[in-house]
Amino acid sequence: MKKIIALTAIGAALHATAAQPATTIQLASLEWMPFSGATLPGDGLSGTVVAEVEKRLGNNVKVKYFEWKETVAKGESDPEYAGYFPVYYTAERAESKCYLSQPIGKSETGIGYLKETPVLWKKTSDLAAFKIGVVEGYANSAEFDAAVKQGKQPVEVVSSDTNNVRKLVGKKVPGIVIDRLVLRYLTLHTGARDSVMFSDHLLTESTLHVCFRRTPAGKAMQEAFDAELKQVDTAKLEAAYLKRLEAGAK
Repeated sequence: MKKIIALTAIGAALHATAAQPATTIQLASLEWMPFSGATLPGDGLSGTVVAEVEKRLGNNVKVKYFEWKETVAKGESDPEYAGYFPVYYTAERAESKCYLSQPIGKSETGIGYLKETPVLWKKTSDLAAFKIGVVEGYANSAEFDAAVKQGKQPVEVVSSDTNNVRKLVGKKVPGIVIDRLVLRYLTLHTGARDSVMFSDHLLTESTLHVCFRRTPAGKAMQEAFDAELKQVDTAKLEAAYLKRLEAGAK
């Protein structure tokens, strides 16, 4: 009889757990294709990784998109949001802005230029000879950003990577700071696919993270996310995702 009662209690508990609706976690992001974007499958490459981790935790993910500066403001301060993604690691973010997840991917940042008018450089200081397009609010590389602040590096500031590529293709700037995959994606469906190049060497390589709000709840979410992320083969997810995008471009 005791065994029957115990089994009944366990069954009821499991049923109650199964009946509970999944928690929906709302995150802020920007249109940064192919890493994130409202029109991309699974909210982009980074969105796919985040959704997979949260699904394993029994949660759904809802992503809302903004310009970068608003994405940061929403993700760090708005209680409607658990955080924002994808973000580069910076000491300031890690120490005071939010709780950063373990890496969900990486970004290779370099210089995009037109094949017919190459931007030749070996070290960052060589770029001072060119007016380089950058996106407002983006962290580029420590050395490059320091040169901008010191007035040594001329730049053209725009609001998005899309606008940056448009300026490059329109020959308004000779080169732009951009991620390798972003440049590849933004020119994938255009006539500029074969005319826009990416530098052989990088300004920097950065890991990508989810930035959870700096609250006790945010800390708990970050810890749970990191624990589950260890079980996800992010390299396999990335390879399959990029293959899917390339197939769709043919």
